[in-house]
Amino acid sequence: LLIGTRPDALDHGALEAETVDNLVCYSKICTHAGCPVGLYRASVGELICPCHQSTFDVNHAAEVVSGPAGRPLPQLPLGVDGDGYLVATGDFTEPVGPSFWNMTREVDS
Repeated sequence: LLIGTRPDALDHGALEAETVDNLVCYSKICTHAGCPVGLYRASVGELICPCHQSTFDVNHAAEVVSGPAGRPLPQLPLGVDGDGYLVATGDFTEPVGPSFWNMTREVDS
């Protein structure tokens, strides 16, 4: 999700990846159950997952404000290329999706 924020609202110290001007980019996949985060309350700078109402603060590194999500939305670092286009300059700061997607299951042999 590419989001434009108010310059005075964005906490650059809390962000884990680079931004361009007042643009930040976060994963759209909720860190609770993997639903698509799609509701944006611009007046308060919050992204809301419609499945279980996890709420993330876009101005503070998508930290969890409320709901069952256990970690912030991963951030994608942004930059501008030589032609002036907005580009991703690396991978997401954390694994995308809920934590259980990255779990491995041990199998007895």
